[in-house]
Amino acid sequence: MLQQLFAGRGLTLLIWAAVLYLYFLPSILTFLRGYRRFYIVLVLNILLSPVQGGLLRLVLPGWFVANAQAPLLTLFLALLVNLGPGWVLLLIWSVQPGRTDPRLDRAQDSKLYDALAALPLILWFALSAAQLRPTLVGDGALILSGKASPYVWVQFFSLAAAAAFDLLLVWLLVVRDKPVRKSRGVLPRLFGFLGTFMGVGILQFPVAHLSLPMQIFSAALVGLGSLASFLVLWRLGKAFSILPEARVLVTTGPYAWARHPLYSVEMITTIGTAMQFAQPGAGLVAAAVVVLLVIRSHFEERVLAEAYPEYAAYRARTARFIPGVI
Repeated sequence: MLQQLFAGRGLTLLIWAAVLYLYFLPSILTFLRGYRRFYIVLVLNILLSPVQGGLLRLVLPGWFVANAQAPLLTLFLALLVNLGPGWVLLLIWSVQPGRTDPRLDRAQDSKLYDALAALPLILWFALSAAQLRPTLVGDGALILSGKASPYVWVQFFSLAAAAAFDLLLVWLLVVRDKPVRKSRGVLPRLFGFLGTFMGVGILQFPVAHLSLPMQIFSAALVGLGSLASFLVLWRLGKAFSILPEARVLVTTGPYAWARHPLYSVEMITTIGTAMQFAQPGAGLVAAAVVVLLVIRSHFEERVLAEAYPEYAAYRARTARFIPGVI
């Protein structure tokens, strides 16, 4: 069920987004460091692929003729054209110390920049919700006709909760407050993105042939996890963030009992999803997602403690994930 919904176009877009991010990494790093040479790096980054491609065609024309019959050569040429020596030199230059531009620092503190930075996530979650629509319509028609099996009822509830969660994420990414403090370094950002998107990798495993009770149980976990995520996220509101950042300190509602209730219910959804796919691969990926969420929670608590002096007292009286357990 889930594999049919999210494989194909969604995965293709995710891969292309990752490739573009990697290609423009020199420009991104220069911008985040606020260096004045950002504009030069950006222009060079844009011209990099056609210039490297043209030079390679002049030096190695035979390779481009032969690559149609050689998939590995095609991949190698693509890497060489886009991530070749010029890209490596540009990446090295992007991290060298330099003079900063105050305008770039102000731009990073603007609401417009925050919205643009979230645009890939907005499109991803909107696409995820849109891909659920055909199945929801089909299940809804069966329910209205009185021909729905118990599994269809559970699937409809599960996917409706997942769609509501995705749409709420889109809304909060648009209206959320600007961060008052961000995590320093690459690792917090890396773990934040990996923890968010690695769960998609579960959907690429072969579908497991479960009994009807197990199918219903796994779909119920996904539905309950998504519904609980929606409720927690609704309370989190404008403090929501994908990366470890401090926007607004929330200590009421579910956050009065645990510091990371959203991660707790996301783990339930991940387990329910992994049950529907071949083992042990899906289970190992799910375990990796759980580990990444735990690591991300440490980075998040560090930045919250730096931004809010009262966070230390809040952390002392609440559990990390489950009250009385952990």
